[in-house]
Amino acid sequence: MNKAPVSFPARVLRKEEFLPRYVVVKSEYAVGRVHAFPADVILNDAGPFRRNIRPWGKGSDVFFFNLTAPQCDKAGLDTNDECVVTIIPRD
Repeated sequence: MNKAPVSFPARVLRKEEFLPRYVVVKSEYAVGRVHAFPADVILNDAGPFRRNIRPWGKGSDVFFFNLTAPQCDKAGLDTNDECVVTIIPRD
């Protein structure tokens, strides 16, 4: 299981206005992972934010993590904004 920090470009997404924002983590950035894991997440230069990186499920091999409104505000990000995500696993 890879515990090294990983950085990648991503987009902040949201399915509905009343739901939290989230970021999709492609399987290549979660090598060796099959279960949820705790991590510190940095968005551009903001953070770290403690998040749980979870498998998407439903037959997909990607992961995701939710973002709170205060975290998005601190990072200066809104829905559909692009950013650089750094994940630092904590397990």
